[in-house]
Amino acid sequence: MGQAAKKSAWRALSASGALAAFLGLQPGCVAADPAAKVDLPTVVQGETELELGGGYQVWHGNAANRERQLVGEVAYGFTSWWKSELAVGGTRFPGRSTHLDEIEWENIFALTEPGQYWLDLGLFAELARDYGAGGNAVTIGPMLQKELGPAQANLNVFYVRQLGGQGGQGSEYNYAWQAKWRGNPRFEPGLQGFGTLAATGALASGPAHKLGPAFFSQAAVGGRNKVKFDAALLFGLNRNTADRTVRFTLEYEIY
Repeated sequence: MGQAAKKSAWRALSASGALAAFLGLQPGCVAADPAAKVDLPTVVQGETELELGGGYQVWHGNAANRERQLVGEVAYGFTSWWKSELAVGGTRFPGRSTHLDEIEWENIFALTEPGQYWLDLGLFAELARDYGAGGNAVTIGPMLQKELGPAQANLNVFYVRQLGGQGGQGSEYNYAWQAKWRGNPRFEPGLQGFGTLAATGALASGPAHKLGPAFFSQAAVGGRNKVKFDAALLFGLNRNTADRTVRFTLEYEIY
């Protein structure tokens, strides 16, 4: 077995072991909805990330109308294939004060080197405490990335398992994707989409889909440090989805 193949096998084995440990611990939580983002299968050893994500949605005739969310994250690349993040999310509804929504422990495992194969592959695993539902959940799934000339496409497909709490148990399959045209790093146009494919138990509410235009930007800030920003205006495609959602992610990468 070649050196590259050995590294890939070790990463896959380590990620599988981590997944088994996560499922044994049995905590976790559904990702924040208006502030949801697309996760990438890339890891840089020694990199520290400070991130702020936010979202606002308009949903006429629904209790979640004008819901606002903010999520703060701190991440660190411990190895060339493992990055761990701690996130805290808050939610606010009209006429109510902001309250703690969830605390998440996210882990990203890069299973391939960028450009090593036809498709870049990573594994996402999250444990969180959902204060809104008064319970826990676990989220796990693949992250895919493909570069085609100046275009880059990403896809997440995550399985979410709610574990008890006031809302009861349930599970769902969520997806998130984006495509962007790379050129001027200060402004790269693209598209983003988020949704739920299927849900059962306490989370059963039917499929949900939203998509819309997005843009991406980054700039160097002294040395190798970078500031990155992306935002999107998303439109709901069915009655299970907010009519309109505005979301953003602001990230500061420190090397």
